[in-house]
Amino acid sequence: MSTGAGDRQLVFRHHPMMGTDVEVRVVGAGAGVARAADAAVVAEIERLERVLSAYDPASELRRWVRGEVATPGPDLTAVLRLALDLQLRAGGAFNPLAGVVVRRWREAERQQRIPSAEEVATLAASISAPRFTVDGARVVRTGDLDGLELNAVAKGWIVDRSVDAAARAAPGATVLVAAGGDIAHRGPVPLPVAVEDPLRHHDNAPALAEVVVDGCGVATSGRARRGVRICGRWFSHVVDPRTGWPVDHVASATVVARDAAAADGFATVLGVLPAVAAATVTHAEVLAWMTVGADGAVRTGGAWAELTARRRR
Repeated sequence: MSTGAGDRQLVFRHHPMMGTDVEVRVVGAGAGVARAADAAVVAEIERLERVLSAYDPASELRRWVRGEVATPGPDLTAVLRLALDLQLRAGGAFNPLAGVVVRRWREAERQQRIPSAEEVATLAASISAPRFTVDGARVVRTGDLDGLELNAVAKGWIVDRSVDAAARAAPGATVLVAAGGDIAHRGPVPLPVAVEDPLRHHDNAPALAEVVVDGCGVATSGRARRGVRICGRWFSHVVDPRTGWPVDHVASATVVARDAAAADGFATVLGVLPAVAAATVTHAEVLAWMTVGADGAVRTGGAWAELTARRRR
C-alpha cells in the first residue's frame, strides 16, 4: 500500500521499524514542525514496541505471557481488550492465539511433512476458547498464553497512537503514517492511498485501486509475500484459526475503518472468511472493504465505490 498527495508535503521514511518500512507524510506545515511530527511518530512507535512486540523477549507482552508481569499496563490492556472483543465478534475468524497454529506450520516446513487433518483440527480446537478475560482495567489469565500474538491488531493500534502524537506535534497540519499495510490519517486534507494488486506484487506493478482516507485508517492483509513451502506445495501464512488450515481462497483483503486498529483486525477477518460471508461484515467501525480472490475476482462493500470515486474527481 502506498500514498500520494499534492503540494507542500514532506515525507520521512524509516526502516526497519515494527519489522517493516514506516513512512510519515506531513502536509501543510513548515520543515521544522514536520520534523517534530516525524520525531513524535518515531518516539511513540519505539515506546509501544517495547510494550507490544511479539518478537522482543523483553517486551511487556512477552514478559506477561511468561508470567513475569502480574498486571498489564494500560497500553497492553487496551490491545488485549481489542483482540478479545474482535475474537468474540468475528466468531473465531480472528484469534490472538492463532500463533499456536502458525508455529505448527512453520515446524512442518522444517520437517517437510504436512500435518494430518486430525492433528490440525485438534490444535485449532485447543485455542477456540479465549485464555484471558478483560474486565475494565483488570486482565485475568484463564489458560496457557504461550503462542499469544497481537500483531493483527497491535500494529494498527500503534499506527493510530503514532499519528495522534504527530498531530499533537503539528497542530493544523495533515499527517499520514503508513507502516507496511497499516495506515492512519489525521488532519484537514484527505489523502489518496494506493492498494497494490496482490497477484502482481512486483515493485513497478500498477495499483489495483486508490481510495481516499480522511481521518480514518486503512489496512491490507494478504498472502502475497509470506508463507511456507512443504513438499513442493506452498501454503499461505494466513491461517483460519477455526480450522487450523492456511487460507488459499483470498489473495488480499483491504479495509477502511474508523481507525487503523479496527482496519487491521477486520482485514485479518476478511482474509479468512469465505467470499460470500464478507458481505456480512457490517460493523460500525468498518467503512469500506475490498477483497481479491486467488482467482483475481474483486469484491467490494460499504462505501468503497464512494471512496474510490472521490479519488477520481
